[in-house]
Amino acid sequence: MNAQVKSFLKLAFAVALAAAAIALVISRVRAFARSGEEGARVWFYDQSEKRLYAVPSDTIPPHPGIGGKGGDGVRAFVVAFGSPSKDPAKLRVAYLETYSPELKQTLDQIRVARVARKAYPGPMVSPDSEYFQTNTLVKLPEDQDWSPLGSPDGLAVTTQWRSWRGPTGQTPVISVP
Repeated sequence: MNAQVKSFLKLAFAVALAAAAIALVISRVRAFARSGEEGARVWFYDQSEKRLYAVPSDTIPPHPGIGGKGGDGVRAFVVAFGSPSKDPAKLRVAYLETYSPELKQTLDQIRVARVARKAYPGPMVSPDSEYFQTNTLVKLPEDQDWSPLGSPDGLAVTTQWRSWRGPTGQTPVISVP
């Protein structure tokens, strides 16, 4: 084998190795970019079954639920006392949250546009907007009536759990599945 062939093979091997390294870096960067909230889960509560269940964090309530009456699965803000726990027996539902049909439809359309990597043609809704605050509904698990998040009743529902204490005086800690 002459010197030119050896040099060519060394160069080809170096280029192939560099291309493989670049491909590996690109795949890692893409995986990192996708992994932000992907795979994160939140608690939902099936109101007819009176049970907590975990769903992906981008699930928009109301959700079909896990049994009983369909469409009664709502987001649950759940706390534990002392250290975080995933054992439903050690958890307490602080309050429930759902969206009006209008807000759910808007959020579903925004998600579809995002997945399709297209611009959403309608007006964007900010969680701080009056529209969002009025169309986000909250209640205690034992209550029948929902209150708008931005109302005085809604504020009371979403803050009362902060005064709770565990059996030995522990403060509540937010729990995620």
